[in-house]
Amino acid sequence: MNTTSKRATGQGILGDPGAIAPSVDKAWRDDFIIELRLLSVPGPSIGDALMTVETHVSESGESAQDAFGEPRAYAREIAPSAGAGRIRGITGWTVVGNIAGLVGMLAAVRAMTGWLEGGPIQLTVGDGVVLLLLLLLVTAVLRWASTLLRFVVEHRVAVAVLAPLLLIGGFVGVLMLLRQEWVEVGVLPVALAAVVLLGLSVVAAWIDTPADGDEIVAPEQGPRPRTAARLGPALILPVMTLLLLGLTWGLHSLA
Repeated sequence: MNTTSKRATGQGILGDPGAIAPSVDKAWRDDFIIELRLLSVPGPSIGDALMTVETHVSESGESAQDAFGEPRAYAREIAPSAGAGRIRGITGWTVVGNIAGLVGMLAAVRAMTGWLEGGPIQLTVGDGVVLLLLLLLVTAVLRWASTLLRFVVEHRVAVAVLAPLLLIGGFVGVLMLLRQEWVEVGVLPVALAAVVLLGLSVVAAWIDTPADGDEIVAPEQGPRPRTAARLGPALILPVMTLLLLGLTWGLHSLA
């Protein structure tokens, strides 16, 4: 086993693809990994391809750009033989988990607001329209995930600046324009619905996530089951909900 392999199989490699190929230029390596991910190449196969590049670069002294060319083109060239398309795409659990978690998060915030204000929750027409728009947005993202991810990667700055402005501005505009009362519901039913929906999102995400997290690992390692690989995706929406509840409570205390 050469020095590179020893480093790659050492402790701490999991979750750090850069440690597999430390001699490769980071920008080249990142573009290479992103392109292979977009082509649905499994994590272990990406690790194997990285090790091939690292071995050549470290032994020849050439840069990855000089030896293999443009990273995205090289990734597309090797993708078929590296198992492109083998990993699971969007499943029914993906859709159920994300929609349930998103609706549960919104319900929890409305329940918190109603409880702090000491009364029932008055849902407006704007609430209904925003919920419908969010569901359509989530469905579109899941349906065209690869295409949208590629667009985000290729237009990072524009997306980072414009996406929050358009989304937040659009939703706030709808809520301000459509303030007619739609229906009144109690705090407790909404809070219970939020708990059930968030619990469903946790279960769905846990089932939907591969046991090894599809991590990028060096060839000698092989995939290893890790609870954390499934726990992170499962808890992301409940954790975001807790943060939003804390923000809601803080803003109400300052008002």
